[in-house]
Amino acid sequence: MAFDLNKNDGAKKESSKFDLSKGEIEKPAGQSRGWLIGLFGILVVGGGIWYYASGKADPAAKASAPNVSSDPASVVVPATPTREKVSGMDTTAVAQVNSTAIKEESIGKTNLNAAPDKLQTKALKALNHTVPVTFVQGSSSFASTNKTLIKRIVAYLIKNPTASIHVDGYASSDGPIALNQQVSQARADAFKNHLTSLNIEASRISATGKGIENPIASNKTASGRKKNRRVEITFL
Repeated sequence: MAFDLNKNDGAKKESSKFDLSKGEIEKPAGQSRGWLIGLFGILVVGGGIWYYASGKADPAAKASAPNVSSDPASVVVPATPTREKVSGMDTTAVAQVNSTAIKEESIGKTNLNAAPDKLQTKALKALNHTVPVTFVQGSSSFASTNKTLIKRIVAYLIKNPTASIHVDGYASSDGPIALNQQVSQARADAFKNHLTSLNIEASRISATGKGIENPIASNKTASGRKKNRRVEITFL
């Protein structure tokens, strides 16, 4: 056999054909590097699968993500009320309540200021050029009276102490024109006296006779002439 098993003390040992001593077997460098590359590839693929799966599984996350424009001018920042805290109290709600109260108060004052003007305008439209009384032919005596209208006239004058009233007296076409002029003035004065008897100052009432002017009905009929014997009032 080729093995030399004899001990040779102090002599130079010849190398054996086979080295049976235990030693580490070196791994080729190419195999180690390939193993690391394979592990890295597995991690990359696994991470990609996990990212894709998590994105698909949570659609709410995608839906909730706002689209942010690259243009700064198109980004709208919602305005938030400035909050001030005084001694730990949030004054935002207090400011809103105070603002609402101020608006309501101003609106209320505006309505109160405008109300008399509107009522006055309506009252004037309803009362001006109305006929409170008619007269007997050729006389300044009342033939008929509209008591409801007279009460409204007096009430308006009492509620508006700075207001004054003008009375126009009229006559029908019966008789001479000069006489009708005199009768119409007497009729205006008669209604003025009637208002003074209802506690309206005479200084607030003016009266003028208009004769046969401005008829409200035809003077060709008895009923028409009866309507034309009248007074009309106008507030000043």
